Amino acid sequence: MSRAYNKVTQMWTSTDTDPTIVNDPNWIIDPVFDNEEWANQIGPAYWTFSGNSVITPTVDAYNATMLPIIQNNGWELIKAERDRRKTDGGYKVGTNWYHSDTFSRTQQIGLVMLGANLPNNVMWKTMSGSFVLMTPALALQIFQSAMVSDMTIFATAEQKKAAMLASPDPSTYDYLSGWPKAYGE
Repeated sequence: MSRAYNKVTQMWTSTDTDPTIVNDPNWIIDPVFDNEEWANQIGPAYWTFSGNSVITPTVDAYNATMLPIIQNNGWELIKAERDRRKTDGGYKVGTNWYHSDTFSRTQQIGLVMLGANLPNNVMWKTMSGSFVLMTPALALQIFQSAMVSDMTIFATAEQKKAAMLASPDPSTYDYLSGWPKAYGE
């Protein structure tokens, strides 16, 4: 009984004389690996074929191929944390934290636009659940804090990206520490 590998489906089977396998150029009968342990470690996506030979890249060639993929994955993790902190982390004015989700930001811009026309006695809920008296000055402070928070978070993400790209092993880069404080931290 021979083992057969399909280059397209990346599936294995056993065969001796099945003509649909033996005569199909997508199948390799009894493949010969240049390094079967390494081939199994990196997986078929990185194999090349010559006749019934399975050729694997060197470790250096494989690492060179993987580096941009690992770096891109790291950048995606950094961006996700950046965006999470921007929308869920809140921003602080005085001793209170204010919501930073898109809906809250829209409301806060509306408060700033009302300015002196802001109705009296508007109570605004903070992230802790307490209420504060909203004033035109407080609305402006919240808006300014949001802008500073956004710029700081963005700059931190760019610094983290540069550090991750410069890291000798970007797959182990710690993308979660070193951010500006968010509510509850």
